[in-house]
Amino acid sequence: MHQRAKQFVNERSEVKGFNVDNDVVFNQVIVRCDNDEITERVLSNIQNLRECWLGGSVWFGKKVMRISICSWATTENDISVSVKSFEKALELEKN
Repeated sequence: MHQRAKQFVNERSEVKGFNVDNDVVFNQVIVRCDNDEITERVLSNIQNLRECWLGGSVWFGKKVMRISICSWATTENDISVSVKSFEKALELEKN
């Protein structure tokens, strides 16, 4: 699970518009956009795309998206599809 979380961070780094706010020490990745409003709308877009599931939270006073890799069965491809859904969701926000 940790390996997949690190993969998420590495692939996400190629997508502009997202910041990872935590050190990934196990299976949690905390991601946000430039401000709370965009973060909330992008989170909603990701959930509506239904390609991956994640929840929202607040981290040090900022709205964030919390990714939790919880299954040993999560594949490299699963992570790549999830990262692409972040990119699609941000594009929807820009349009």
